Amino acid sequence: MPNEYTVPAVQRAVEVLELLAGSHTGISLADLSRQTGYPKSSLFRILLTLEKASIVQLDRTRSIFTLGMKLIDWGNRALEKIDLKTVTHPHLVRMSDETRESYYVAILEDNEVIIIDRADTPEIWRMVARLGQRSPVHATASGQVLLAEADDEVLHAAIQRRGLKRYTPQTITSLTRLRSRFKEIRKDGYVINDAEYKPDLCVIAVPLRDHYGKIVAALMTALQSERARRNRALLLSIVEVLKREGVVISRELGYQETRP
Repeated sequence: MPNEYTVPAVQRAVEVLELLAGSHTGISLADLSRQTGYPKSSLFRILLTLEKASIVQLDRTRSIFTLGMKLIDWGNRALEKIDLKTVTHPHLVRMSDETRESYYVAILEDNEVIIIDRADTPEIWRMVARLGQRSPVHATASGQVLLAEADDEVLHAAIQRRGLKRYTPQTITSLTRLRSRFKEIRKDGYVINDAEYKPDLCVIAVPLRDHYGKIVAALMTALQSERARRNRALLLSIVEVLKREGVVISRELGYQETRP
C-alpha cells in the first residue's frame, strides 16, 4: 500500500508497542526517544493515549512504560477465532505441490486420533486415509506426537480406549517403550513410525502447538515402507519439510518459541 495512505502517528505507536513487547522490564520515555529517534514530547502524547486505553501502562514509581492488559484481551479474542483447518490447509496444499506427497492433520478426540484435514498428491499412490478416520494413539505416528507431552492421566485414558493392541510385529505394546518413544519425540521434534500400525506404511509426524505451547494437532505424511527404507535421503528431506512447516503453522496458531 502506498505510504501516502498511512498515518505517521499510528506507525509511531506501532513502533513503540514493538519495542515494549521486546522488553521484559519496561522502557522509560527517554530510552524510547533514544531508540526511535522521535521527540519525547510526541512520544509522551502517544503513550498517554495508549495508557488511557489500557494498551500500555505506566509504573509511576520508576517512570517505566510496559504493555497493558488490553493487548492480552485482544490477543485472546483473536486466538479464539483461529480455526485450525483454515490455518493448516493452505500449507498442506503447498507442501503437496512442492514434494508430490500427501499431507494430513490429525487431532486427539475421545482418546483416539482423528484426521481432520488433508491434501493429496496428484501421483498415483497415496496413503489410504479419509477425513474423520480414527486410529489408535499408541501405534500411530500422529498419536505418539499428540501424547508426547501428555500427563499420566491423559496417557492412561488414551491407552485404556484400545489398550496396547499389536497391529504388526513392529507395534509398541509396552508402556515403557512408549514412554521412551515420547522422550525421543520431545528431543527430536518429530517421529518416524515405520510399519507399526500398517505393515507397508512409514509415517512421519511433527507437533503443531497453540499459543500456550500445547500440542494440539499432528502434521504428517506417509510413504510406502519399502520406498522410505530404500531412499533415506528422501525420508530425511520430508522430515525437514514437516519440521519447517510445523513451526510456521504453530506460529500462525499463536505459538511463540522460548529462547534459551
